[in-house]
Amino acid sequence: MQTIKSLTALLIAGLVAIPQSASAQEPTLPSGPLLGETPPGLTPKLFAPGLVSTEDAFELNSVFTKDGKHFMFSRRIDGQFKVFEMFQRDSGQWTEPRLASFSRTFPGHADVDMMWAPGEKRLYFISTRPLPGYPLDRYNIWYTDRVAGSWIDPVPLGPDINRLTQEFYPMIVGDGSLYFTAPRADSLGATDSYRAQFVGGAFDTPVNLGPSINSTAREGDIFVAADESYIIHVSTGRDDSLGSGDLYISFKQSDGSWSDDVHMGPEINSDVIDFCPMVTPDGKYFFFSRGGDIYWVDAAVLEQFRP
Repeated sequence: MQTIKSLTALLIAGLVAIPQSASAQEPTLPSGPLLGETPPGLTPKLFAPGLVSTEDAFELNSVFTKDGKHFMFSRRIDGQFKVFEMFQRDSGQWTEPRLASFSRTFPGHADVDMMWAPGEKRLYFISTRPLPGYPLDRYNIWYTDRVAGSWIDPVPLGPDINRLTQEFYPMIVGDGSLYFTAPRADSLGATDSYRAQFVGGAFDTPVNLGPSINSTAREGDIFVAADESYIIHVSTGRDDSLGSGDLYISFKQSDGSWSDDVHMGPEINSDVIDFCPMVTPDGKYFFFSRGGDIYWVDAAVLEQFRP
């Protein structure tokens, strides 16, 4: 990973070339919880090698449903990021990774950075698909509903959220409010993270999260716990960075403010790019992307950073 264009898009779009084809070796389809993987300890390890994390493709994102039977990730195909999904059958065996139907409709455009809304009926993601009145090939936030086992046509968020610049990494918390990253007039750096309260069925005006999270560098890829008790996000260009993008964590304080974010150290961060943080709905496992693969670790590792 050499160049940073965006987070996630800004962080990875300019990376060194990686072959775009899926792995030629057909992996055995797994059975059991968590794609049949043995849970990790306090040291991050590669997730589902050969099936999800492959040697000759670039993978990122890691989203499980609450029941653990639907898993989504992103993979770069023909130069564009696309959403893949896997389902666990009643027998316990998982299906092979398949391109999600909503991610097939614009093959020359990217779909990436997925997140369920509460209830897991609506999925938010970012896409460069054409949006009337907006510049081409810009990332904006869209959503699609899952109805009777099928995805409906995606819908973009309105102009209070989707501006003429770009928006990245939508994160929906327990009350339905939206966190995301974007360059705005009040940004402290190149891109900042924002929160838009969900009120009356719509998102209110986004509010900058302030200097405890944002900096004069570049922020992005923000995971927020459903109860908004902590944030994990990516920043690049800070003095303590180890690679081209590092993970930081902040906790909600008793007065409702966020603690100053803390670098997650060499146990989590590496000399490449570490990004796309996500914690499973049960709070047990912390997933993130490193380079072009997906890693996971016991979420107990987060407690060492609590003030």
